[in-house]
Amino acid sequence: MSGTNKMEIRPRETVILASSFSELVDWYCNVLGFTVTQLHEEEYHYCNLETPTGIQIGIADAKEMGVVPQDRSQNTVLLQIQVANVQELFTHLQQAGCKTTFGPSFDQQGQFWFGGFSDLEGNPIWVVDENCP
Repeated sequence: MSGTNKMEIRPRETVILASSFSELVDWYCNVLGFTVTQLHEEEYHYCNLETPTGIQIGIADAKEMGVVPQDRSQNTVLLQIQVANVQELFTHLQQAGCKTTFGPSFDQQGQFWFGGFSDLEGNPIWVVDENCP
């Protein structure tokens, strides 16, 4: 690369391939507060979503992308988010009927709260508070 910007990498949204496209879009909007910024439904189904704090994700129809999702709890790539109060988020998630996978727990050494939950289709999401290094 020797000082050139030919390979400059810029951020784009993380994409989630959905078995039930509309239902997963609705879940991210209703449970985590994302809003739809773009929706494509003609040639293919793809939705751009964003939170007020700038987190961007995309949701695509897995079948249209030629993917048959397996056990999503075994995903090697996951979404990680940060909130001010992990316990409050977990209370909200439980009220919304979401599946938590671990936590909320407190890391004594690092002095931060953390936990994990899954979206409507079982994709893992990790959450930490603002004290996490």
